[in-house]
Amino acid sequence: MKVLIITTSYPDYEGSNRGIFIKRLCLELKKQGIVVVVLTPRIFRHSPCFEEDSGISVHRFRFPSTETPLNRMEAIPMIPMLIYMISGFFKAVRIILKEKPDVIHGNWIVPTGLIAAVAGFLMHVPVINTARGMDMRISERGPVRHLFDLAVRLSSRVTVVSEAMKTRASLKDAEVFSSGVDERFFEISPDYTSKTVLYTRSLEPVYDAQTLIKCIPLVVEKVPGARFIIAGTGSQESQLKDLAQSLDISKHVEFLGLVPNQDILSLMEKASVYVSTATADGTSIALLEAMAAGLIPVATDIETNRKLIRHEKDGFLFQPRDEKDLADNLFNALTAKIPEGTLEEKKSGLKDTIYWSTIAKNFIALYTQILE
Repeated sequence: MKVLIITTSYPDYEGSNRGIFIKRLCLELKKQGIVVVVLTPRIFRHSPCFEEDSGISVHRFRFPSTETPLNRMEAIPMIPMLIYMISGFFKAVRIILKEKPDVIHGNWIVPTGLIAAVAGFLMHVPVINTARGMDMRISERGPVRHLFDLAVRLSSRVTVVSEAMKTRASLKDAEVFSSGVDERFFEISPDYTSKTVLYTRSLEPVYDAQTLIKCIPLVVEKVPGARFIIAGTGSQESQLKDLAQSLDISKHVEFLGLVPNQDILSLMEKASVYVSTATADGTSIALLEAMAAGLIPVATDIETNRKLIRHEKDGFLFQPRDEKDLADNLFNALTAKIPEGTLEEKKSGLKDTIYWSTIAKNFIALYTQILE
C-alpha cells in the first residue's frame, strides 16, 4: 500500500523539530510495510524541494513564506496563502499522477487537509484527514470555518487527536487517534530529588510561556533552589528573556533555544516536573512525552488536559494565564510529591495506547477499511 501524507509541518532540514512527530508516524508506517510519500510546504530557502529522508520521499511546494511557519504569523497573509493553496494543490495532483497512492492522509485540516481533500476528490483517491490542535484555533476565523467544513465533507474519514475536539459540529463523527510517543521516553528514570522544571513548547502566544516566567519569582520565594529550563524557540523568545531579566530571575531560568528532539530525553532525566502553559491545545505530544517519562505534569486546566491528568492525584492543573495559581501548583509538584508508584502506574497505562507502533497500526487499519 502507498500513502501520500500531505502535511502543514515536517522537519525542514537535519535537526529541525517542526512536525517531527509527523516524521515519526511516517517512519513507523514505513516500518510496517507502507510506502510513504510526503508533500509539505517549503518554508526555508535552504530546504530541498525534494529529498529522500530515511526511505521516505519528501516533496516541498513553493510559496512566499518569508521563511516563517504559518503558526508564527500574527495574521494569515491572504495573497501568500492563496499561492500556498494553489501551489500545494497542483503539486499534489502531479504527485498523485506519478506515484498513484492508494490513500491520501492530510494532517491539519487547514490548510493542507483542504488541499488533500480537494485533490483526492478530483483524482478519485480516498482521503483521511486528521484535525490537530492548531485547526481548532484558526478554524473559527471568518471564511476559514467554511473551508474547514468543506475539507471535512470531502474526506472519506476524519480523525482527531482528542475527544474534546469532537465538540466542533463538523467533527462530531470523527474517530479519536491520539498522537504517538517514541518508546525511548518510557525508558527514562527522572530525578525526583531534582528541583528542575522543564518546559518544551514553542515560544508562541498560544503556549503562553509568559505566565510561566511571571510565576517564577513566586516559586523561588518558597523553593530557592528551583530551576527552570525552557527548551524551545519562537517569536516571543527575546521578549521573554527581557521579562526574565526585568524580574531578576535570570539565574533561575535557562533558555536553551531550539533543542533537537533526541536531546529532550536527557533533559527529562534531570528534571522532576514538566509544565505546559498552553491556553488552547489538542492532545499535546510534549505533555504525553513528559508523562511517558514519568515527570510530574503541571498543565493548564483545559478540556484536553483534564482527559490526561487527575488533579492532585497524578499531576496538577491550574487556571490559564494565572501565574499565582501556576506558582502554587508548581510548589506542590516540587514539594508534596506525587507518589512514584502513581507515576509508574500512569506510564504503564499509557504504553499500549501511545506507542508510535500502535498509532501507525491503527492508521493502517483505517486505510485498509476505506479501501475495502
